[in-house]
Amino acid sequence: MSYTRVKVYNLALSILLLSREVVDHLTDVTEEVRVLNTHWDIALESTLQDLDLDSTSEPVTLELIETLPTDHIWAYSYKYPTNCAFLRRLESCALTDTEITHIAKRTSIRNGVKVIFTDEVQAVAEIIPKDVPIETLSSMVIMCLANRLANLSAPLLVGKGAKTLRKEIKEEYIVTKLEAQETDVRENFNYESDAQNSAWVRERMS
Repeated sequence: MSYTRVKVYNLALSILLLSREVVDHLTDVTEEVRVLNTHWDIALESTLQDLDLDSTSEPVTLELIETLPTDHIWAYSYKYPTNCAFLRRLESCALTDTEITHIAKRTSIRNGVKVIFTDEVQAVAEIIPKDVPIETLSSMVIMCLANRLANLSAPLLVGKGAKTLRKEIKEEYIVTKLEAQETDVRENFNYESDAQNSAWVRERMS
């Protein structure tokens, strides 16, 4: 099934125990849709960030800002991707990084710009983008998003009953989050033996 923003809105309203149904989030001028529109961007970005799924990640070649002076702790600074909800790692030669293949980095603010410091030349980042297409998300991710949106919107749409309802929504979010992450792990599983992950074994095989 392909999901839409309107479908998420209607799920959020049902989670809030409201019988209202949205047909078009762009033309509907009701208070419910206004509130849902207000919280949509932060709900989507924070859900994608919190879930941190392999299936929502993509590689991005970073834009070099400058090669840093030799007395600086890092060699290069790169522009932090503007469409990034979460910076997972800098891609290395390994599918799954170990302490050996991991590329060190640090995010910071330099001259008023968010940057990524690293010693990696021509760095490529694996990120969770902010604008993952809704139709590509699984049912459990959609439920997480609907719960997050409902939780953010509850005080304005439910009123006095929001406190108790938000507690229930948070509990449901935790359950759906675990299910979404477990499904993602199964779909993206790549076998590695314990021996391959052992530094002791790698040292003796090198």
